[in-house]
Amino acid sequence: IPHFDKIVHFGFFLGGSGLLSASLFLAKKPSWRSLILTVTFSLSLVGIWDEFHQSFFENRTGNDPGDWLADTLGAFCGSIIFCRYHKCLL
Repeated sequence: IPHFDKIVHFGFFLGGSGLLSASLFLAKKPSWRSLILTVTFSLSLVGIWDEFHQSFFENRTGNDPGDWLADTLGAFCGSIIFCRYHKCLL
């Protein structure tokens, strides 16, 4: 499947975003806007760090903007899904 790695990046960050959203929601009860921005920004930074550190390992490609975009979109979508369905999920 072409660009399968992008789907994997999206999926992992979607799941991580749901978990981080639930943790923040249960701990602080932030506004929805604050929750979405915090989760998306935080996991976007994790995605940038992940791409950067991959460039130091053999047989790994790093600094791929497409991977980072998939990470960020997964984080954003995961936080939106959590906000929409949190009553069913918790």
